[in-house]
Amino acid sequence: MDSILTLILFLLLLYFITYIITKIKNSLNNINYNSRLNSQIYYTNKNFMTLNEYEFYNKIIELETKYNIVPQVNLASVIKKNSPYRYQNELYRVIDFGIFTKDYKKLLLLIELNDNTHNYNGRKDRDLKVKKICNDADIKLMTFYSCYPNEKDYVLNRINQSIKMQNQ
Repeated sequence: MDSILTLILFLLLLYFITYIITKIKNSLNNINYNSRLNSQIYYTNKNFMTLNEYEFYNKIIELETKYNIVPQVNLASVIKKNSPYRYQNELYRVIDFGIFTKDYKKLLLLIELNDNTHNYNGRKDRDLKVKKICNDADIKLMTFYSCYPNEKDYVLNRINQSIKMQNQ
């Protein structure tokens, strides 16, 4: 009986030692793998705006005589979350343009350009969330679609009309 108990204890000890050695080996392999990955990762410059955004900006640049146009506006920069029970990460989404008063005291309008990447399901969900967040915060969100010509006069008139309606 004692020999069977001793054998069982020995086998359990052997199992735990093997288990610990395997865990240590896997951890070391992961460290080596991550080190190799990190050594292959590098950073490069990228354009601040996409080509579509840059072309759109050139259509609205004359608005800067009356307003400030800010590209790449993070929602967390212009919206405060009042509920402590929800995570803030939903505000870390970037909107293509914000139109502000000259003194930056008031956000007048957010503008989103939708190209074909906005047709993907994940992006559609993101766009719906952004729309809801802006609506809840009482911020006007205007969307332009790249599949339409968006002629300069049309774009400027639409933006000016929206700002005018808000100030009435």
